[in-house]
Amino acid sequence: MRRAFVKSLLIAFVVFAVLFAAEFFLEWRRLGEPGPEAMSWDGANNAKLVDVLSPMARAYNNVLAMLLALIGLAIPLTANMHTPKLIDIFLRDRINRFVLSFMALGAAHVLFVAYIIGPAFAPMWAVRIAVFASIAGWAILIPYFFYVVRFLDPSQLIHRLREQSQRLIDQVAAGKRDPTAAQEEVAQRIDQLGTIILKSLDRADRSVAREGIWALKQLIDYHGQRKHKMPAAWYQVDRADFVGLSAEALEMLCEARTWFGMKCGLQLYLSYQHALAKASDTVSTISDANRVIALRAAERGDEEALKVSIRFFNNYLRESVKARNVHAVYDVFHQYRLLAKDLSGHDDLMRDIARYFVYYSGMARAHGLVFAPQLAVFDLGYIVRRAYEAKAPAAPDLLATVLALPHRHGTDVHSLAVKAKLILGGFFLEIGREDEAAAVRANLADVERAEIRAAEAELLAADRVFFEVTDRQLNLEYVPHDRREPLQRFCASLLAARAPTL
Repeated sequence: MRRAFVKSLLIAFVVFAVLFAAEFFLEWRRLGEPGPEAMSWDGANNAKLVDVLSPMARAYNNVLAMLLALIGLAIPLTANMHTPKLIDIFLRDRINRFVLSFMALGAAHVLFVAYIIGPAFAPMWAVRIAVFASIAGWAILIPYFFYVVRFLDPSQLIHRLREQSQRLIDQVAAGKRDPTAAQEEVAQRIDQLGTIILKSLDRADRSVAREGIWALKQLIDYHGQRKHKMPAAWYQVDRADFVGLSAEALEMLCEARTWFGMKCGLQLYLSYQHALAKASDTVSTISDANRVIALRAAERGDEEALKVSIRFFNNYLRESVKARNVHAVYDVFHQYRLLAKDLSGHDDLMRDIARYFVYYSGMARAHGLVFAPQLAVFDLGYIVRRAYEAKAPAAPDLLATVLALPHRHGTDVHSLAVKAKLILGGFFLEIGREDEAAAVRANLADVERAEIRAAEAELLAADRVFFEVTDRQLNLEYVPHDRREPLQRFCASLLAARAPTL
C-alpha cells in the first residue's frame, strides 16, 4: 500500500511539473522572454505578494479541514466496525504522520511569510518555498486520499497486524526486544485479528473472515519456523495471558512451549463457534487451516504443536455435534482423515485419531446425528487403507477400531457402514491380506444376504461425483473400476459363508 502511495505521488508530481512548466514556457515565449525583474513584484509592490499568499493560506486551511474531517469521522467509524487497534495503527503510520505534519507546517509557513512581508522587505526565497510547498501539498492530496481509503480496508489492517507480529517475533529472535514486553504486544495483535474475524462474521463478510483466519495460520507457521531461536522467557506465560486457564494448564503450556499456537488456535476456535451460527461455510476454512497448521508442525517435527492442532479438531467436532450441524461434522471428519493420511511415522497419534473418531461418532449418535457415525466408518476405512499401503505399524490397531464401530443397532442395519466395511474387505483381498479380509468378513457375519446384495449393487452402480454439491464432491460409495473385481470377490465369499436363511 505504501508503494502504491509513493508511485501515485510521483505520478502526480510529474504531471503537475510538466503541465505547469509547459504553461510557463509557452507564456514566457509568447511575451518575448522577459527577464526576472519583469516577472517579480519584489520592490515594486510588496503588498501584491501578500495578496498571492492569502488564498494559499485559505486553501491550506480547507485542505487541513478536509483531512481532519475525514480522519475524525472515517477512522473511528471503521475502528468500531473492525477493531479499536486501527486508531493506534493509523497514528503510528509514517505516511499519515508525514502528510498531516506537512500540511500543518505548510499552512503555518504561508501565514508566517505573509506576516513578515513589509513595504521594503520581500523575502522572495520564503515566498518561493511557500508557493512550491503549496503545489506539492495539492499534488500529495489526491494520492493521500486514496491511501487513507485503502488504509481503512480491513484486508490491509489484517496484513499490517500480521506484519507487525512477524516483525516483533524477528526482533525477539534476534535479541533486539525484551521477550516479555514483545509477548504482550504480539498477544494483543492476535486478539485484534480474532476480533476482526468475529466482527466480519457478524456482518457475514466471509471474505475478510477468511483472510483473518489465514493470517492466523501464517503467523503460527512463521513462529514455528523460528521457535528454536526464541529465548526461554518468551515461553513463560501467566494468567494474564490466558484468563480462565488453571495453574496446571499454564504450567503445561510453559513446558510444551505452545502458548503462541494456543493463542492463535483459541481465536480460530472462537471464530469456529461463531461461524456455526453466523456463516456455516466458513467452518470449512477454519478446519482446513487447522489441518495445514498440523501438517506444518509435523514437517518441522514439533510434536507438541501437532498435538495442539489435533485437540482443536476435537473441539471443532464437539461444537459441531452440539450445534447438530451435519455439514460441519462432515467437513471436520474430512479434514481429520486427510491429516491422518499424511501423518506417516506418527503411529500413536494415528491411533489416537481413530479413537477420537469413535468417541465423537458416538456423541453424534447421542445427539441424533445418525449419519455422522456412518460417515466416521467411511473415513476411518480410508485411513486404514492408507495405513496398510504405507505399511504403518498402527494399521492393525486402526482396523480393529473400524471394526468396533457398529453397523447395526438391533434390527436397524446402517447401510453406509456396511458399504464402508465391504469396500475395506475388497481392499484387503486386492492387496493379498487374507487374514484382515477374514476379520472384516467375521465382523459382517450378522448382516443378512439381502443387505449384502443390495449394498454390493449400490456400490457398483455409484457414480464418482456425488449427486449433490458438497465440500468433498467425491461420492463416498464410489469404487474405482480396478477395485470392483476384488469387491465382488469379497461379497461373494461373504455370501458363501452365509446360511440360506440369512
